[in-house]
Amino acid sequence: MRGRNRWTAVAVVAGALLVVSVIPVPGAVPEEGGGIPTSVLFHFLGYGTLTATLGLTVLDRSDRVQAAVTAPSGSSAYGALMECLQYPIPYRSFSYFDMLVNAAGAMLGAVALFCALVLSASDEHR
Repeated sequence: MRGRNRWTAVAVVAGALLVVSVIPVPGAVPEEGGGIPTSVLFHFLGYGTLTATLGLTVLDRSDRVQAAVTAPSGSSAYGALMECLQYPIPYRSFSYFDMLVNAAGAMLGAVALFCALVLSASDEHR
């Protein structure tokens, strides 16, 4: 995927996160078994995906380290913005914990992206 297609992918992921951040969630997903709440997994995976997508896009114009810093920062800021958008919506709730989970997912996405890039670079040298 190149240039414009990568930015389109970022827009699709960000748009999906926007939609699921502001729509009503009737009854939420039941959390059985006392494990990790489903909503936490959704936040974690969503912002990890946004970070990986954004990181690949930014990588077109910068080095690996800059992409690994820019992508999770941008994704975390976007997650904070989504929480702020939820504040005035009566059927949604603003949550600092969700911001923290968004940022943690973004960091994991950055680590996964950076590892994938290092592995792909080492494969090129074989």
